[in-house]
Amino acid sequence: MFQTKEIEKIEKNIRKTLISIESEYFNIMMGDSHGGFEEDYPGWTKSWIEMRLKDLYILIQSYLEIRQMPLLLQSFKYELTKQFEKNIHESELTNPEGENELVLTQLFRRYLEPFAFFDYSKIKVDENLKLYSILQNTGFIIKNLNKPIKNESDIYQQVKWILGLYYPSCRIRNKASFIQQFKTYNPDILIPELKTAIEYKYIDAANDNIDEFMDQIKIDATNYVNDSRFENFYAVIYIEDISIATPESIEIAWKSKQFPNNWNLVLSGHTIKNKK
Repeated sequence: MFQTKEIEKIEKNIRKTLISIESEYFNIMMGDSHGGFEEDYPGWTKSWIEMRLKDLYILIQSYLEIRQMPLLLQSFKYELTKQFEKNIHESELTNPEGENELVLTQLFRRYLEPFAFFDYSKIKVDENLKLYSILQNTGFIIKNLNKPIKNESDIYQQVKWILGLYYPSCRIRNKASFIQQFKTYNPDILIPELKTAIEYKYIDAANDNIDEFMDQIKIDATNYVNDSRFENFYAVIYIEDISIATPESIEIAWKSKQFPNNWNLVLSGHTIKNKK
């Protein structure tokens, strides 16, 4: 008889494997459609996806057996075997506003839907909460990496390294298509798998004009439009000396600018020691 901890372990393995497959496929698809995806070993990513799809098939089959659902398991084996024999890399458009997705991952999700742990909307919420937590800890990341900070690039380059451990599609060099009449606007960090763009603002100890930085972010918010690949936006304000303004005052300033609903404010920073 399987113990609860063993069931929880296989659930986590299934979810982790499924998300990693979808993330890597998203990388390939974005590269083919929009450019910018460079593969060090051509063909390896598709081979890796194929191997992981087979691993996932075994994981879910084991899970259904543990859950003692013989009819669901029988249907799963029949339908998935057909798809494996047909085309393991077949994709289709499942959402008119989205991008092509692997048929196999959609089939996997269909058989996992009856179980609360695999609620797709909850997974997305969890991922966004995790992202918010990482961004909120920008100050902690900077402090522990112990690198000098002179500008915004020094900050988001280091945070991007951490984000890349969790989100395989995380990029800095790739460009979103926020193109206006006279200028192209490029966010600091892009996470295509979450349809998220991140903009950093660095407020050093010598500059306490919070309102000026809010105006800069509002300009970004006005121009980060018309690219369907990105729907969620985070403005991360990194304050070198958090004593120059309270979180409450910054949030009041944020609300006064009337940002779009898909923009989120994140505050982070640290206090300068021995400040006179």
